[in-house]
Amino acid sequence: MNPELRELAQRYAGALHDYLVGRGEAALQEAYDLGRKALGQGLGVHDLATIQHRALLKALLTARTRKEASRTIRGASKFFVESLLAFEMSHRRSQEVNAALRESEQRYRGLVDTARDVIYTLSTDGTIKSLNPAFETITGWSRTEWIGKRFSPLVHPDDLPRAAELHRAVLEGQVPPKFELGILTKSGAWIPGEFVATPLVQDARVVGVLGVARDITDRKRAAEALRHLNEGLEEEVKRIAHALHDEAGQLLASVHIGLAEIARDLPSHTAQRLEDVRGLLDKIEEQLRHLSHELRPTILDDLGLRPALEFLADGVSRRTGLKIAVEGAPGKRLPAPTETALYRIVQEALTNVTKHAQATGVSIRFTRSRRLLRCVVQDNGVGFDVSAVSARRGARGLGLTGIQERLHAIGGTLDIVAAPRNGTELIINVPVEADSAESDSPRG
Repeated sequence: MNPELRELAQRYAGALHDYLVGRGEAALQEAYDLGRKALGQGLGVHDLATIQHRALLKALLTARTRKEASRTIRGASKFFVESLLAFEMSHRRSQEVNAALRESEQRYRGLVDTARDVIYTLSTDGTIKSLNPAFETITGWSRTEWIGKRFSPLVHPDDLPRAAELHRAVLEGQVPPKFELGILTKSGAWIPGEFVATPLVQDARVVGVLGVARDITDRKRAAEALRHLNEGLEEEVKRIAHALHDEAGQLLASVHIGLAEIARDLPSHTAQRLEDVRGLLDKIEEQLRHLSHELRPTILDDLGLRPALEFLADGVSRRTGLKIAVEGAPGKRLPAPTETALYRIVQEALTNVTKHAQATGVSIRFTRSRRLLRCVVQDNGVGFDVSAVSARRGARGLGLTGIQERLHAIGGTLDIVAAPRNGTELIINVPVEADSAESDSPRG
């Protein structure tokens, strides 16, 4: 018998003796405490029963009559039951914990099995370890056809290098943002998937990857439809801008000629009044020219986003007195839909500032990393409560719906940082491809 068990046996025998000679509840409390101590030392009921047996034999040796021996046995039994209460309570807690775990596992399994997104796990070498039923619904494959196989044949060849790079990054403890990969279906078609992945950890060790994949085919179709709609609107805007610049300009030129002919036949003081009218016509013509360029600036197509925004900023400054600075550069030329969308978004943002912000200054800042272009439009105006405005239906008052729709069409995101009396900051992020960006030269 080891020293700890020997000490426990001695205390148990002493406490049992105290109970048998009449210490009552105090001795029973000692029995319960000894049971807890035995449990804490990792002893089982069998060990405690052995200690009880030895203590009972020792107590019976002192009994002088059969009646006294019976009383000792009954008292020792009650004492033993009290010492086992700690084990009974521990067993009950264990049952409750196990029941809670089973219930939690059933809820988790129910959520996984009924989820509309694909939930999967991969081993460190990229082997598929588990797939939920949504995989079969979305791809047409049976789960048994892929569990135990590498994930790479399911990924579009163009996306495979990036998928492997992201898999390694997750295993190293990095959690990338949402990313998209093309996924092979059983029919041979490819569907666009949006992924979120995180390290799968067991016993403080990364053993694989846990991920969620969503079929975004409908979103892509909606974005494509929105892109076509925006392109149609841009064509209509071009037509209106052309009418303002060319057709209205020709009419004004004709009015100038007519007024010049009339002025030759009038007295000098009357002719001077016509000159004043011609001056007003010059200002109208200049305003129309600015408006037509802002509607669809040819400078956007010819020179790119920053020169177009500088032209826009100059026009808004002239009309409103607002100081507008364009800082940084978008870098190499972007695809035409992206440049057009960013131009329109900044244009809408400046409209919001002039209407609502009561600002005196605005900055438009560009920064570009390898795969991300960030544009920040910041004013020093009165700001607003973002949550309150977002709660409105579409936040139409600030044109945020239109900005969001244009960004969705090009895969961008919008964050708003604002507070009453602290100005407003629109943070626009747009994905760009570093190796496919166009040159800085004008488009042909």
